[in-house]
Amino acid sequence: MNVKVNYDLLSYLPKDLPSVEGYRILTEDFSLGNTAQVMIAGADDAQVEAIAKEIEAIDGVKAVHWVTDLAPIEQPREFLDPNLARNYYAGDATLLQVSFAHAQNDPRTERAVRELRSVLAGHDAAMTGTQQVELSEVMARDRIRIAIAVLVLVTIVLLLTVPSIVIPVLFVATIAASVFVNLGLSFYLGQEISYLTGVIVFAVQFAVTMDYALFLYHRFEEERRRLPEDEAMAVATAATFKSIVSAAATTIAGFLALTVMHLGFGKDMGLALARGVPLAMIAVVTLLPGLLIDFRPLIERVQHRAPRFDFSPLGEAVARHAWTILVVAAIAGVVAWNGYAHVKLSYDLDQGLPKDLPSVVANDRIAKTFGRESSAYLIVEDAEDLAALDGLAKRLGAVPGVKRVFAYTSLVDPRLPGEFVPASAREAFFSQGRTYLALDLAYGLDDTARLDETLAAIRSTAAETWPRPTYLTGQVVLMRDMERVSQGDADRINLLSIAAIFLIVALTFRSLAVPIALVGCIELAIVANQAFEALSGGTMIFVAALAIGAIQLGATVDYAILLTTRYEEELAKTGDRIRSIHTSVAESSQSILVSASVMFAATVSLAFLSRVGIVSKLAELLARGAVTSFAVILLVLPAVLVVGQPLYERLSIGWPKHVKRGR
Repeated sequence: MNVKVNYDLLSYLPKDLPSVEGYRILTEDFSLGNTAQVMIAGADDAQVEAIAKEIEAIDGVKAVHWVTDLAPIEQPREFLDPNLARNYYAGDATLLQVSFAHAQNDPRTERAVRELRSVLAGHDAAMTGTQQVELSEVMARDRIRIAIAVLVLVTIVLLLTVPSIVIPVLFVATIAASVFVNLGLSFYLGQEISYLTGVIVFAVQFAVTMDYALFLYHRFEEERRRLPEDEAMAVATAATFKSIVSAAATTIAGFLALTVMHLGFGKDMGLALARGVPLAMIAVVTLLPGLLIDFRPLIERVQHRAPRFDFSPLGEAVARHAWTILVVAAIAGVVAWNGYAHVKLSYDLDQGLPKDLPSVVANDRIAKTFGRESSAYLIVEDAEDLAALDGLAKRLGAVPGVKRVFAYTSLVDPRLPGEFVPASAREAFFSQGRTYLALDLAYGLDDTARLDETLAAIRSTAAETWPRPTYLTGQVVLMRDMERVSQGDADRINLLSIAAIFLIVALTFRSLAVPIALVGCIELAIVANQAFEALSGGTMIFVAALAIGAIQLGATVDYAILLTTRYEEELAKTGDRIRSIHTSVAESSQSILVSASVMFAATVSLAFLSRVGIVSKLAELLARGAVTSFAVILLVLPAVLVVGQPLYERLSIGWPKHVKRGR
């Protein structure tokens, strides 16, 4: 796959944020954004200097910064300015900062990182800041085994529902073709996708569009009993396309709701997921018919008995005890909502990385060695007034939560004329009339309350002290801004997906009451799904919380539509609610079970096999969402349909009227 994949979720922050603009300045003007930190232990300055020169010679490395930028290497460590020494030395460890010439997702940077590893291989060294490169390597290794697992598990589920082992292979091949076309379109359209989009689209497109293949197959088998094979397929194809349009519309609406996310990866995920649905429809009505006819001899030669599960007793029991079930569902809904309201969200993207990732291990080691919890940078414009800059540095140093401030005036007396200062020192701190102050903070993302207080105090101190523009940035600042930007995104996405799907269902059934019942049941399943995280005491990566509502609603509302459509048909025939719901559950449950099982199989593979926490957590939620939606549709929706009959009659056009409850 030649699709350009972005492994840096922070890059999806809005470009007009001060922290994002500051990070751009930090990268372009000071070469401090796209960097790796290298700690070398047990080496003297001469050895470190030799290693630094070897690193600097690597193609793709822009520069190597360490103490020699600001002091001669011959100067003994004990005679260095304490502020300078603390920045680069801790015990027998020396810290280098390696600046790359290109972005981390650039192949040239990936090659540079590999060469850098080989340079450090013979030394006691640790390197961090290369998480994106390492994440791409992890994902590349995981991608093949996850794809195989998804295909195998989905095939096994299908084997239990169709009478030939050949048919699942044809289904999987058809949907796989649409998946690869979908991802390939991103390449030909010049689009960059997040690594989340790449893996989620693969699994979810299988999960939500496999039904289309099943619809075509079952309708073809039905028509084949009375028509020649070619005519039967023509009739089945036309009927299938017509029947799946409304189902596809609700799915697309749910996925497109993700595009209103303020964070950019929501847009590429929503568009890719939504685009996959019509592509799968096209594959099913163009590619699959020919495959089913061409492989008919082999299909008939390799057959087995597919098990069929009988849910008819469940339908009758639910219908007869509808009010009791609704009371239990209401109580469960209150408990689930309480749990949902107390779900703990994590905005620390590093928590989603594998714990054994070399850069994660190295980051912990460097933080312990140099005693740094987290750091930030304050960039200031019009930095010619060194006395004012020194005053700003001192005031920032007095802010609670700021452990240390490292600035130009930390090393050079602001009264010293510029001609007496080494050019390398000024070049390290000044560019385009700007300078920066590096701040070591006492708090990290594990104590966000005090971290936020510290960042707010830094901003207010800078605004009071420095009349020109300032930018507070750094990874910890960007992550806190990510939380602030995404606040309200979940509600916005959920409301839009609910409104869009409500409208489609209302038009499909020509009713205002039916969409309330259907969407309400799926929302109950979504809330119960997320409440499990609170009840189990776990935390949820915020990305999963943002996406799960729209994806689960769009992917599983079809279960409710299928059952309700059959119930409306049976009600028109019999005029008896109990008999109608009994028949509807009996006839629809097998299809709903297959749909839910395929979604579970496709996503549970990701949940267990992906080593990346964000991917595995979102996949876990999707897998559990298939189960909760299946349970709610078969247990709660039948009761809602039976009890709500008076409302459906009043608020619908063409809904069967004057029906009896039955016995």
